[in-house]
Amino acid sequence: MTRQFLRRASIAALCLGVAGVASGQTEELVRTIPMAPGGQFSLTNISGDITVAGADDGALTLRVTKRLVEPGAAGEATARDALGRVEIEIRERSGRVAVETEYSRRGFTGRLVDFIRGGRAAVAVDYDVTVPRGVAVSIESISGSVTVEGVDGETSIETVSGDVRLASLPRLAEVEMVSGDLRMTDVGSDDDLSAEAVSGRITIDGVRAPELEVSTVSGTLSMTRVEAGRIGVETVSGPVTFDGALDADGRYEFESHSGNIHLTVPAGTGFDLEAQSFNGDLELNAPITVAVRQGNRTIELTTGRTMTAFTTRGRASEIPRNEMRTTVASGTVTVDWLFNREGGAGNREIDGTVGGGGGRLELSTFSGDMTIVVGGAP
Repeated sequence: MTRQFLRRASIAALCLGVAGVASGQTEELVRTIPMAPGGQFSLTNISGDITVAGADDGALTLRVTKRLVEPGAAGEATARDALGRVEIEIRERSGRVAVETEYSRRGFTGRLVDFIRGGRAAVAVDYDVTVPRGVAVSIESISGSVTVEGVDGETSIETVSGDVRLASLPRLAEVEMVSGDLRMTDVGSDDDLSAEAVSGRITIDGVRAPELEVSTVSGTLSMTRVEAGRIGVETVSGPVTFDGALDADGRYEFESHSGNIHLTVPAGTGFDLEAQSFNGDLELNAPITVAVRQGNRTIELTTGRTMTAFTTRGRASEIPRNEMRTTVASGTVTVDWLFNREGGAGNREIDGTVGGGGGRLELSTFSGDMTIVVGGAP
């Protein structure tokens, strides 16, 4: 997020205080602005809910509701004054419409008048907007939920606090948020798509993009019906689940510190696997071929068709060891060889191919477990 946006958020927090239940005192504004597809609409809000929907229309319709929040002991005069001090600035130029919520700043005299009149009332502003489908949409919000659906133009979202719901957006560019749940359904992009959150659940269902980057700190991340040639996922403590196809030429990176990673891919999927962990387990329900060094030659070792489990001791369990020894022309290959211990005790990694190879799949955890299921539940 930009420093300017975060600076405005800090100022707004001082002005607004804590949001609560609406008091029923409101002011409303309705504005219709002719707008053709290919135009640009931007909205910057401090506190309040935002809904933007695409429509088969040649105009932008703006419905704005200013409402008191936590008025406390505010008298009627103070309430009117509070609503009046929140302005909705609308700028139109060359197919662009920019809307911004402006809170006038109060000096010592203004705050004294508020006190005499019975306290200061905080104000939230809700927006209900319809735009022609081909209009680009940009939203910045500090506190409040954001919903955008059915917009064909390029869309970008920045929020500090509040849930975000995005649906039927073929040109979503980026989503950045601090606190709140994020749900994306049937969205896509012709360029790279990124989603970033600090705290909150991320649910992605039906995403198409050349490249998808998703990062979160503590939230749960769920991904289904994702079509991307490259996927990069980073999380600190939240678990990650992925259910989707892997392109033969794609690259897929999943990295977690303490959260578990669970991947499900269609039956018959081939991929090249590189997995590493300091203190996590790896489970794979398909045969994997790894290259191991025996003396002065390199041989290939293929596991049987059972779940391969790499435990914290760096050993594999539930592998038919006789079959493993049969695979090797001569000599005995121990199970420990499946993990190469490099860089000190506890650091383990495996590099091999599944189903003849294909897209590159890279998994990395510190203490989280990793599971790969080929063809549904084992």
